[in-house]
Amino acid sequence: MQCFPEFVANPQTSRRPHACTRQSSTAGEQMVGRAGMTHLWVLIEHPGPWPASAPDDVLPVALTEKIYAAQGRIRLVVIRRPRIRRVLTPTCVLAWTDGTRQWMREGSVDRYEDLSVLPFESMATGVEPDFGRSRTEPLFAVCTHGKKDACCAELGRPVVSALNAAQIADVWECSHIGGDRFAANMIAWPAAVYFSRLDGNSAIDAAEKYQAGELELLHLRGRAALSQAAQAAEHAVRRVTGIVATDALESVAESVDGEHTTVDLRLEARDFRVVVRPGSPGQPFRHDCGSGGTVEWNGWIVEHLHEQSH
Repeated sequence: MQCFPEFVANPQTSRRPHACTRQSSTAGEQMVGRAGMTHLWVLIEHPGPWPASAPDDVLPVALTEKIYAAQGRIRLVVIRRPRIRRVLTPTCVLAWTDGTRQWMREGSVDRYEDLSVLPFESMATGVEPDFGRSRTEPLFAVCTHGKKDACCAELGRPVVSALNAAQIADVWECSHIGGDRFAANMIAWPAAVYFSRLDGNSAIDAAEKYQAGELELLHLRGRAALSQAAQAAEHAVRRVTGIVATDALESVAESVDGEHTTVDLRLEARDFRVVVRPGSPGQPFRHDCGSGGTVEWNGWIVEHLHEQSH
């Protein structure tokens, strides 16, 4: 059983013949269920430029060391407004979600070091801090981290330009968020969902739907708060049922038996059981982006999906 859409090729094409995005599309690599797992996002404004090692080499060591030492699934990302290269009081957005619950806080600081007092470990468990103000307005970040991977800048910047021209959303550029070969990549908070293989038109469509409380499934890569198996299961249920409300997900539980993962989900008061497993390895491909090398990959197979009666 396979409940994912037909393979989605990248609507943008890199000018470089051996670019990772071009090679991934040519190989037919599926992107569904391939978002990295994160619960707490620490988004810190830094106007740039960003070296390949950002955020590490642009933020104080004391701050990055405290964040990396904290227990929990935490991701540190630097963000910037397009064409703004000087910031006096950097913005910081803290966003947490476990897939069904969520909060965001936004504030500004005089010095990056001031953020070191934040309780990162308790925030990673879902405890909302007394920082700045509560934020409910959606926030979008598009990876344009060209020194980490050229495809992100080459394909991400046109998406940022299109979104800004449309003036429909609060859009930032961001540093590496994973999955460079699926660029252009965009994350939407507070749900922390990845949309990938975007161009300007599909990014606008995804942003408009997200702000209306819906997920655009064609370019949805996954919900970052969930394991990759659960991401694949949620996507499959939504494809079969047509449920697109972003906040439809009410609970998730999973168990693993060998290569099979059983995921129990509740969406819009309906209960589903999905069994997924990794598919057979796809054709490996080489690319010359970033550190280059060979990519080995596989998709997800949905072996069983049914709605459970009460």
